[in-house]
Amino acid sequence: MDDAEFETWGRAAVDRAAELLAAEIPGAQLTKTARRSRNGRGYIQRYVTFKHPTLPADRAVWLYAAPAGHAYDFRPPHARLGAGLLQDKDEELDSNRFASGMTKAFPWAWKIHLETKYEGYRLSVKVDPDADAPEDRAAELAAEVLRGLRNAELL
Repeated sequence: MDDAEFETWGRAAVDRAAELLAAEIPGAQLTKTARRSRNGRGYIQRYVTFKHPTLPADRAVWLYAAPAGHAYDFRPPHARLGAGLLQDKDEELDSNRFASGMTKAFPWAWKIHLETKYEGYRLSVKVDPDADAPEDRAAELAAEVLRGLRNAELL
């Protein structure tokens, strides 16, 4: 599958994951789905923003689909449907689990992307867009995100 076809697949997956999360997160708001580019390769992203349930703070889940080897991929490289947990859509949480309130946040883990200037609390599912239905992988990602948000006491 070429990058343009992957982006079509990724948009369907990211949109479905966002819908599933918005249905479960109180007061969630969705940004528009967008195609962005890093180092000449495109990826699809969308944010789900919400309020921290016990603190006067924002949180955001960054949903993205990136082809194998993209700057936002991890090692080992493969096509990825991923999520990041952020302070808000512009700022990462502190890498210190205690400072960021992430002491019970499994399956979120601090990860460094292939382009090492990008890092943060992430989780992802390996995808094979030639064989996988985007809706199925979106449901898998959304379930993991919700599990992580519950473990982190954000739901």
